[in-house]
Amino acid sequence: MSRRASIRLALGGGLVWLASTLAAVAHPDIAVSARLLFDFRQERLVSFAERFAFDAAYSARLTARYDIDADGSFDAGETEALRQRLTADLQSVGFFTELSQGGRSVSLPAPTAFHILISAGIVTVTFGFPVEPGLDPEPGRDLSVMLRDRDYTAAFKLASERPVVIRGADGRCAARIEDRPDEAYFGRLVVPQAVVLSCR
Repeated sequence: MSRRASIRLALGGGLVWLASTLAAVAHPDIAVSARLLFDFRQERLVSFAERFAFDAAYSARLTARYDIDADGSFDAGETEALRQRLTADLQSVGFFTELSQGGRSVSLPAPTAFHILISAGIVTVTFGFPVEPGLDPEPGRDLSVMLRDRDYTAAFKLASERPVVIRGADGRCAARIEDRPDEAYFGRLVVPQAVVLSCR
């Protein structure tokens, strides 16, 4: 075997080992089922909300830490403590949300609404964000939303039922879900999905 062939074989074996190693450790700490809401008023997009349902294990951790009176729900004080903690943690990473319009990145504003619910042991939180008039989708300027944690500590998946809700658009807008293999991350093992909002 030539030296060049030996090098190719060694590199190929190394890449296979790396891929199998990444696959073995590709188990995120948190699984999140997400639903997106686009809220229109007078044909203008005025707010955008993200509803995150956490997996049972992480829900149990949140409940144990923040449901101080252990009554199975969050009262006003517990809700506020959790809102402050989650907002601070998620704001530092942009809520794991990547917005773009017409191919250009858009910054996500600070949330102005928060809601939390415990049901059957699952904690679900909703963050609401205001939308500037300039972000209004229009022909040729689709709005794209992609959820991903590049470190893969949290795995985001769109809800199986009603992953996208459009309210008040009177049929003028529609959403489609796209796989984005060109945006794959974590050793290119994870292919994110994007929600693309188009209006006519």
